[in-house]
Amino acid sequence: MAVKVETITSVCGGSGTPSSRAILHPALHLHTQQVEVVVHLGELRTGVSCRYVCPMPDSDAIHFGEMVIALVDSGRKSATYKLATLLALIDVVTAKTRIDDPSPSIVSGREVGRRVIELYWPQTADYRGHPLRQSAQNDIPAKLARWRQIHGLEPEASLEDARRAKPDEWLQLEADLVGIVIGMPLAKLQRFGDGRHAAEERFIYQFGWRDEVKPKTVARADFDDSLILQPRVGKWLVQLAPLLRPLVQTKWAALVARQNQDVVDIHQLDEFLFGATRISLDRVRAPLVEAQHGRCFYCRLPMRAAEVDHFLPWSRYPDNTLDNLVAAHRTCNGAKSASIAALEHLEAWCERFHEGAVEQIATDTGWPRRRDRSIGATTATYVGLPNHTRLWLRGQEYERVESKRIQGCLQTLT
Repeated sequence: MAVKVETITSVCGGSGTPSSRAILHPALHLHTQQVEVVVHLGELRTGVSCRYVCPMPDSDAIHFGEMVIALVDSGRKSATYKLATLLALIDVVTAKTRIDDPSPSIVSGREVGRRVIELYWPQTADYRGHPLRQSAQNDIPAKLARWRQIHGLEPEASLEDARRAKPDEWLQLEADLVGIVIGMPLAKLQRFGDGRHAAEERFIYQFGWRDEVKPKTVARADFDDSLILQPRVGKWLVQLAPLLRPLVQTKWAALVARQNQDVVDIHQLDEFLFGATRISLDRVRAPLVEAQHGRCFYCRLPMRAAEVDHFLPWSRYPDNTLDNLVAAHRTCNGAKSASIAALEHLEAWCERFHEGAVEQIATDTGWPRRRDRSIGATTATYVGLPNHTRLWLRGQEYERVESKRIQGCLQTLT
């Protein structure tokens, strides 16, 4: 049945008649431009009302964004799982973007689970001498914090340090945590509201497993963890990431503050949870300077003292892996700040992939390198820039986007 909607107020069953069991959360009452929606109602074994909606037009990315925001607003106020999983999904989709595939259609649930672990890991260090609670249960952060404590890992320890502590046992812990993500937040992410009155709307992705599937089942080789993105959703997630990320992080910080009112200073909490300084980059500073022949990555002048900068800004895509790190003057690093670097810097960054210096640093220091992920995130950021965007060149100088040259540069990495 095709329904014209301006404000969504009802759901229809497969027969085309209104379903008396359909329940809509108030967050679904979105005031948007009229959109043609094809509705089909299914009933999950949990009794949750489930609606399957056809993809919205590509031109209505804003409407999609409104639905994501409504989803975030409707979640539980006692746990951060949904928020972590949504950010992880955005990051995985972003990392899979390529010049010849700007809108990924399938992503791995296991990859999303591993990204959730990456997002939570820095947050498991003690905050003012106390571990932060993120839910009332023995959740993923709590299990990661216990691993950190058992193996005596310092606050600045990276996830690679955690893996190296006990590789075999870590693989088992990782498999269990990924299984939890797939069985719970990934399966329930698209539900508006909580409990038996929640309404599921699979407007982001489809999947083939039942909710609360056990980690042992997920670990089986024949388990299909595919998340089938709705058409254009991959593109929309990438485009809206700079807007959705700070919103989700604000919600996340508020939930953590509510759980830890006895120890939290809300003004410092955001930096603790999401700041780029949580992991020390000292180990790679000198090797990066050497690989750059002692010159700043941006101005090309000799450096007496260097800082490690995230080439793709942390606020765009949190990535501490080696391909996203460069050595720079403090003044250049400060001037660039969270700006996207200009074309000549992008060309220099692309050129590094044709040299062996970065791989040698990874070998010598044991620092993680995720080549494909860094390329995907950078491609997604640059290809999606509007034509009027200004890119940081040097000091206070900015230049306009040159889309053809950017695409030509990135195509050398395919």
